[in-house]
Amino acid sequence: MNGAAEVPSPSLQAKVDRLWPVACAHWATALQLGTPRVEGGGPAIAWMDLRDRRVHVSAAYVLGHGLESSLEAILAHEVGHHVRWPRSLATQARMRLLERQLVPLEGFTVINEFTDLLINQWLGERGLREQLVAVYGCALPDEGTPATFVFTLAVYEELWGLDPGTLIGPVGARRLAALHADFRDEAHLVAQDLFRLGPNVFTQQLFFLSIVSRYLTPDEPRRGSRHGHACRCEGEPSADDWASAITPSGQEKDAVERAAREGWLAPDQVRRMRRRSLRSRTAGLPGGLDEDLDAISPIMATWYRRQAERYLLRPPSVRQLGDAVVPTSTEDWEFDAPVSAIDWVATLRERGAIYGAARPLTRERVGDTEGQGAPRWSPRCEIYLDVSGSMPDPRFEENAMTLAATILATGTLRHGGEARLLLYSHEHVAHWTWTRSLRTLSEFMMRYVGGGTAFPFEVLEASVESERRGAPVRVVLTDQDFDFNLDADARAPSILRDAAASSPLVLVQYRGTEERERTYTSWGLRVVPVRRLGDFPRVASALAHALFDPAGVGEVGA
Repeated sequence: MNGAAEVPSPSLQAKVDRLWPVACAHWATALQLGTPRVEGGGPAIAWMDLRDRRVHVSAAYVLGHGLESSLEAILAHEVGHHVRWPRSLATQARMRLLERQLVPLEGFTVINEFTDLLINQWLGERGLREQLVAVYGCALPDEGTPATFVFTLAVYEELWGLDPGTLIGPVGARRLAALHADFRDEAHLVAQDLFRLGPNVFTQQLFFLSIVSRYLTPDEPRRGSRHGHACRCEGEPSADDWASAITPSGQEKDAVERAAREGWLAPDQVRRMRRRSLRSRTAGLPGGLDEDLDAISPIMATWYRRQAERYLLRPPSVRQLGDAVVPTSTEDWEFDAPVSAIDWVATLRERGAIYGAARPLTRERVGDTEGQGAPRWSPRCEIYLDVSGSMPDPRFEENAMTLAATILATGTLRHGGEARLLLYSHEHVAHWTWTRSLRTLSEFMMRYVGGGTAFPFEVLEASVESERRGAPVRVVLTDQDFDFNLDADARAPSILRDAAASSPLVLVQYRGTEERERTYTSWGLRVVPVRRLGDFPRVASALAHALFDPAGVGEVGA
């Protein structure tokens, strides 16, 4: 903050600065958190942005409700989101998917109420109970307050031994009683058992959800929280966070089984929670329920990249000649120069680890002898991916062919190569510029078309003509429809022969016939038969053998 004009309340900011170390000390002796910033208003009394770990405090809420004496608890509560619940956007993403599986309703979430409850119970036992009671009692619920939030306030009344109605007021009590006459007993049950179910936070979440979801009214997802004293965690999980959360963790699986044993969930809920299909999880992603492809495609592209890491392979490279070079003397690296130009060995030797990190050295390399050549490796891979209706949509179900294409692209790029990609069904779309960006290629693979299959032999023919010098490895990932496309095009056999003669051409075919396999092999193609679409390791292994050990293809594909 550069001046007094940027501080809505200098005296409040000064008090926040003074209490901040005290608030942090409730959780740890040393934390990497910046000093909170006081804002004029805001969406809540206080909030933490989990992206930059910055805490914000609303001067309007604190001063308007006379909560300056509760600042220590307010700040300590926000620290709790940072260090414990949820601690990261990755954990929040897992909580969101677990919640959406149990309550598949767009817009509904009680994750903030749940994590607030865990934090406040912790702080209440450490001397901040009265301050927290003042915060939650500063504005009683009205008819517009979500019933799930009112029930959470009832849990606080039971947890802190308050008189009935202290936090929920008469309106809240009347609304909860209309939904469930025994809401007091259920609130007491949550206060009694929730905190004993740790340390598995997902077990605690399912228990809380199993009860609080009974107070979900039809219009609640549209209401949102209208109470400023309910803090908020800002920031949406990244595509990496969501992609990581798609695969349930061991703790999540244990939580579901515990919920089933304890009878917290109905039989249909247990069956839904036990599903391991990709679609059951992707429904909880942003845009998953309404199939917003712009939102879900980057997430699923990231997921496929993660899966490909398990099956990395190294395609053969085209041996080419480059200039033989020798290093010259060192010079200071400029900040606008590429990082790859830094000579770290020379930097550490001449300047040491500390000074070298601040002022690294670069070393230019020049030709040793004019015209002298030296071998270099430059893998290039051209991928043709079948995205017809016979293959599942990779954005909502696991697609083995899409995974295989991602593996192939990853292996090529990781070894200094470049790749390009064509998707085809009844029509085709191509990213035909050679690239070293795996993110670009994987996101392009999410352009599912569906429909019939028509392999673009004319594109393959043009590629053979234009890429004779580069000679890329070409891989076709398809199914038995490829045979029908071949039969329908009189020029296709000669195109395939020419392509196989110019550079390696690999056909990875699902449910191909042995007769066709012999025919394609006689034309010079390397054929990898795939018997089961979902056999990821087998597909990845077959690709590796097709590229490295043609003699073993038959054994791998068997």
